[in-house]
Amino acid sequence: MFDLLRILSPVLHPVGFVWTVTVVLAVIAWRRGHSRIAQLAALAITITWVLAQPFTVHLLFAPLERPWVHHTVDQVPTVDAIVVLGGGWRPSASDFVGLDLTPAGDRWITGLELVRRGVARHLVVGGDDSPRDPAQPSTPDSDRLRTWLELWNPGRATLHTLGPVPNTRAEAVRTRELAQRMGWKHLALVTSALHLSRAVDAFEAQGLTVHPVACDFQILTSPTPTRSFRVLPDEESLALFTLGWHEWLGHTAYRAFGFLRSPPVPPTPATPVSAGLPAPQPPQRTSEK
Repeated sequence: MFDLLRILSPVLHPVGFVWTVTVVLAVIAWRRGHSRIAQLAALAITITWVLAQPFTVHLLFAPLERPWVHHTVDQVPTVDAIVVLGGGWRPSASDFVGLDLTPAGDRWITGLELVRRGVARHLVVGGDDSPRDPAQPSTPDSDRLRTWLELWNPGRATLHTLGPVPNTRAEAVRTRELAQRMGWKHLALVTSALHLSRAVDAFEAQGLTVHPVACDFQILTSPTPTRSFRVLPDEESLALFTLGWHEWLGHTAYRAFGFLRSPPVPPTPATPVSAGLPAPQPPQRTSEK
């Protein structure tokens, strides 16, 4: 009984159910002579099946995580500050300190672990941009994270927020401004492994020296990740494809808009050089007698 439920479970999930119904309708359309409709349905069925397979996700997006397999909490040197990118939490009135950890919540946990290990005395968090009703003022995410930091007390660390930032590039710009004010030279950059390539490029484009710290691995979750196929579309694989596709599109867009290029350095005023001759002196006024 349980084996039968396990086999039928993908069919009962939304993606598998819609895919199966589409297959049935395509067969009916073909048998009734509606070949064009059946061909279009077959194309949609094939594309959905291919995109929702573990081997497709591994082939296309494992290269985004592979460079960062050895850039984890165990390889981080002592730095001036730890920067944890947003996306790992969201407001929730019913959860601990008013925050719910998202699937990328490993970012925040990894930041706390680096604080516990004494990697830095400053912890910077981004993504403080939770939707709020202007008529009902709410506590910023950074204040809730500060409460969390005080309660868990992993070590002595000062929490800084980047304020409302809509994307990774804005986080990089705000971090550069904060680092210049604080005099920081070396930063530990914490984010999901899929997102780390784009994040490192965006931060280095701002002239920042970062030590990448990968977490939240989604594809290379074991030494021998699965590359098998499923008879029915796999919902988890389709969700991972969406994450990987988002990162690929984001990196392509950042490169197209020039967000991965270093900002122009303001020119320093040039001092006139006169081939070793002394600089001309202004004429002196003489009083007439």
